[in-house]
Amino acid sequence: MAHPQNVPGPLLGETLDRLTCELCEKNKTALRCSSCGSPSCKNCVEFIDEDQFELIDLLPDDLKNKTFCRNCYQQGVADRVNQYFEIVERAKDVNVFSKNQSKESRKIIRREAPVIVKDCQDKEEALLKLAFLTAGRGFDTIVDVELSSHKVGEGKSYKKLVWSGRGIPVDPKNQKK
Repeated sequence: MAHPQNVPGPLLGETLDRLTCELCEKNKTALRCSSCGSPSCKNCVEFIDEDQFELIDLLPDDLKNKTFCRNCYQQGVADRVNQYFEIVERAKDVNVFSKNQSKESRKIIRREAPVIVKDCQDKEEALLKLAFLTAGRGFDTIVDVELSSHKVGEGKSYKKLVWSGRGIPVDPKNQKK
């Protein structure tokens, strides 16, 4: 069982608990698992931080910037993280037809609801997020893609562009006769 001791923390008035890591049983300043709450040292914990993920905002909220003990990570989190990476890889191979390429895609049946992204840093990010949402639905083609930008910022000097987009996931094999 863990034996807490109060140790001064990095900020004034803050204290960190010194707990025994449940995996290696070392008495170190421990991090708590975001799932089960058990203490783990930084060597035994699995971090999920934004440096690992291209599209961190498309990662489910219950996984963003969290720490997990190895048991919780292996029992459910690892599969979800692997699924995320598989969708990112499939997204890179999604075929994209813009709105002005309707001649090439006019015979493809459009049955799905459109995917929409907002507040992207650049055009490429907006396109990758559309492709990610398309691949996440199990499709490999997106048609009628429209990307737009608008300026945001206060004052008269510097304003940045924020991108948004929409498109319709389709199966290119389903065509009108």
